[in-house]
Parts: sequence; C-alpha cells; structure tokens
Amino acid sequence: MSASDPVVLVVDDDTISRMLLQHMVGAQGYTVLEADAVDPALAILESEPVDLVICDYVMPEKDGLDLLEAMPDPSIPFVLLTGALDQSDLADPRVEGVAAYLTKPVASELLQDVVKSTLQDTASVS
Repeated sequence: MSASDPVVLVVDDDTISRMLLQHMVGAQGYTVLEADAVDPALAILESEPVDLVICDYVMPEKDGLDLLEAMPDPSIPFVLLTGALDQSDLADPRVEGVAAYLTKPVASELLQDVVKSTLQDTASVS
C-alpha cells in the first residue's frame, strides 16, 4: 500500500463485526483504521487523515449519528451501518450528512461497491 491509498475508519462496538468490516474493506487495498466507540473514533479523526468513515448506528453511550455530528471534518463521507433502519431513524435531522445506509449483516460485495463509489464520488468533487 502506498501513502496515497484511501484510509477508511471502521467504527463498531462489536469486535467480530469490526473484524469482518476491516477484512472486507482491507481486501480492496484500502488502509483500515478501527475504533470500538465514538470517542476513540474522534481521537483518530483528529489525528489521522481519513477519507471515509463506516460506522455502526447503535452503540452503547453514543451512537453513529453522534459521531457524525461531532466529526471534526464534516466533508468526510459517512456510511451508516444498522441492524434495522426504520422511518423514525430517517426523521432524525442528523441523517442528512450520511452518504449511504447499509443494513447488517452487509454483503461483502455491496459494502465494497459502496466504499468504492463513495470514495470515487469524493475524489471527483475535490
């Protein structure tokens, strides 16, 4: 991997889910950073260049949208993972900053397609 490889931050409180996501995203050649909660994710975002965040919606203490709201750079694309997304979740005004929603368990091919297209969309804008 080179210094120009996109960096993806995976945030999930479940160790197995985080490992699976890391494996699926890493298989595309991206550099993957991991965090198990919002506060460690924020520490990474404040100290490392990150090109994309993939975050679980439901976590203890603070949820994925709390992370989205607190991100130091709101231009970083944000993919939200959830076990079940219902219409009340979409009514939350914080969801406007979400680039994509994926329902768990997410298929590897779908996740890889979303990561690739989201990073390409971001690259074409900058």
